[in-house]
Amino acid sequence: MPGQSEDLSKEEVLRLFKKSFSASERRQELRKSLRKSELTNLYEVARFLREDTRRELGVYLENVYAYVQDPLVAERVPAAGIQPIGVGWEPGLADGPTSARLAVVDYNADTGVLTPPAHWNTRKRRFEGPDGQPLGPGQSGLFQFHQVNAWVVIQHVIDMYESPFALGRPIPWGTGGNRLIIVPHAGYGENAYYDRHSKSLQFFYYGTDDAPKYTCLSHDIITHETGHALLDGIRPLYFQFTSVETAAFHEFVADLTAILVALRNNDVRSVAALQTGGDLSRQSVISGLAEEFGESVVGLPALRDANNSLTMDDVKGSRSPHHCSQVLTGAMYEILIAIANNYLAEQSEGTRKVSPAQALWWATQRFGRIALQPLDLCPPMDIRFIDYARAVLHNFEVYEPAASPRRAFYGDLIRCVFHSRKICHTCPEGCVADPCSLEMRDLPSRWRVYHDIDDIARSRTGAYYFLNDNRNSLGIPPNQDITVADLYDTSKYGRAASRVPREVVLQYVWREEFELEGSGFGPLQSQTAELLCGGTLVLDGRGNVLSWTHKPGRELDSDGEEGAERLEQLRTHIADQVRGGMVGMRGEAEAEVFGHWTPPVVADARSGTLRLEIAPHLRNTFRTEQGGSARTERDSEDAVWRWGGDEWTISF
Repeated sequence: MPGQSEDLSKEEVLRLFKKSFSASERRQELRKSLRKSELTNLYEVARFLREDTRRELGVYLENVYAYVQDPLVAERVPAAGIQPIGVGWEPGLADGPTSARLAVVDYNADTGVLTPPAHWNTRKRRFEGPDGQPLGPGQSGLFQFHQVNAWVVIQHVIDMYESPFALGRPIPWGTGGNRLIIVPHAGYGENAYYDRHSKSLQFFYYGTDDAPKYTCLSHDIITHETGHALLDGIRPLYFQFTSVETAAFHEFVADLTAILVALRNNDVRSVAALQTGGDLSRQSVISGLAEEFGESVVGLPALRDANNSLTMDDVKGSRSPHHCSQVLTGAMYEILIAIANNYLAEQSEGTRKVSPAQALWWATQRFGRIALQPLDLCPPMDIRFIDYARAVLHNFEVYEPAASPRRAFYGDLIRCVFHSRKICHTCPEGCVADPCSLEMRDLPSRWRVYHDIDDIARSRTGAYYFLNDNRNSLGIPPNQDITVADLYDTSKYGRAASRVPREVVLQYVWREEFELEGSGFGPLQSQTAELLCGGTLVLDGRGNVLSWTHKPGRELDSDGEEGAERLEQLRTHIADQVRGGMVGMRGEAEAEVFGHWTPPVVADARSGTLRLEIAPHLRNTFRTEQGGSARTERDSEDAVWRWGGDEWTISF
């Protein structure tokens, strides 16, 4: 080499060779030398390998690109544009893309066109366009790039949720199938949504023929809709519209998903650190959600802003799930801000200097565990914001080591934020009530009949025997038929990647039927409805109770007052939806066909009891007109449903 002595030692030659041979080139050469059987073996043990080892050995695909925000942000901030996305290789990858959990079917229902799928080149381990071209940044106009863009972002969200740093288990789809269908160009419309009934994520396009905009290219929209789909698998009964807060919780988890996935991207995180100097209380690409859609459709810098100061008082009486969800989104974003700023403050006081980007990464790891792992502690049905807030605090207190120097700070932070947002309703001015609503209710102290934890965890029938023998301890009426809604165990990481104790999560449900009597129920009068009751019990590997959340019914004296209050809240909620003209019966034409004439709330009585669901494409709300009967710009004069106060429209 120029300027070097010709008699270099063997070690010096190797050192110079390695320095000039990039990490990417080394990985490519290594992967070329691996046989398929060796790749399959790596796939089998991938969960036991460190992330850097997985990347080095080829467990992750290379040359799979996607927008890490959306095209508008990419135009303004190229560093947050199209980037390679790390997603795991698996033996069954095929055209589409198709993987174990996802299948892209690019069918446009408006035009009847089925676009050819992206081709999976097994030998080169990459997806290709119709002419065999690799689908990199230069091919972003191809529909095959759009297909891969949606697929890889959704796959990335699944990986985040199933990792030990989150829920630590495989998550089923709420659709009942093993593959979720992705439709990147479902038709023309300012929308995108998750639809349980068609087992799909539907993405639409809008704008003009000369300049169309695609929701399947918006990272925030894709991750938001995937959040809906994953929560439906985690807690399927949240799909029932039992309260505005329950529907709002779905929106919150969807927005939380978008924020967390964006934070996990190095380029987006670096951009946010530069924009804010590490202080996330300033606006950034992280806090703004769906910028391109927000600017194009609603004339705002972003569709929503996580960096808000809304409290429960601000949304009191609102019928809009999305409006209400921003209270919880803002609360959790406030916790993220405080964690990041605390890391910066700690380092500025010491001798070690830490960049805002590094502090933000540490905060992302900590915040991800604080926000996602408590989902396993939440009740099976009818969740309210206080249930999640209680789960967040309890999960933190159980798994944060007593000797942790940050335990007191984070514990006080969580309490302070949920009180200031008025989510803790017993003591809105601070933790002065005894007991505070944020504290977990008393756990069952003893079991009437002991069951070994392995017998409970072995099958749903084994879990049922345990529940049936301990009805009194769990507040289950003796005459109610209980079902095991879900049973699973977890393998999670805590602080510093330490493994937390095994959790066995048992969800049980019973239903108490009642009639809708009174003039306030309109066409639903005399229908039989149901009050969902039950709980989530979390046990450790020795059978000790870690957490118990309970939604009681009316039949036991010990729970009768709370159960009667729950029933009255549900009756009031149903009457309010009917009074607002929001409800249509499934089976009627307007409830079966998606369009501006579709009622936002669908009443389904086909099982013999009435259940309310939100139409999948009508989850979100904005803009209202004066005078009580608001309409979207596309509503015609013969729209069959009207409502007052809040306007329902797109799903994200």
